[in-house]
Amino acid sequence: MHQGVGPSFAATFPPRRSRVGEMRRRAASRLREWKVPEQDADGITLAVSELVTNAVIHGKGAVCVVVRQTDGEIRVEVTDGNPQPARVTNAGPDAMSGRGMFLVAVFAHRVEVSDDGYTTTAVFRLTGGR
Repeated sequence: MHQGVGPSFAATFPPRRSRVGEMRRRAASRLREWKVPEQDADGITLAVSELVTNAVIHGKGAVCVVVRQTDGEIRVEVTDGNPQPARVTNAGPDAMSGRGMFLVAVFAHRVEVSDDGYTTTAVFRLTGGR
């Protein structure tokens, strides 16, 4: 089944930590414009933040973020220059990091990694009946 493609935004930037907050704010703003229900937007915005953070910390070279709406879904795609795929880790209770992909997996309907490992995609089903 072919899904209709709706609005989207994309950004490519050098791997700087300051871009994490910028991408989170930009995603939140677009999701409001697209009238995505708040309960969905919160998890999607968190995924943008976590996936961009992973790309900035572990990637190599430029980071590319694409957020797009399709029939009933929002797709968050983050590409970096590291072929090592993002994965859920088991962070200990005292660990200062390592929970980002776990949180993405909890909120997303599914998480996909491209065959080459460069792109991680979190797919969210919208509860608003879109």
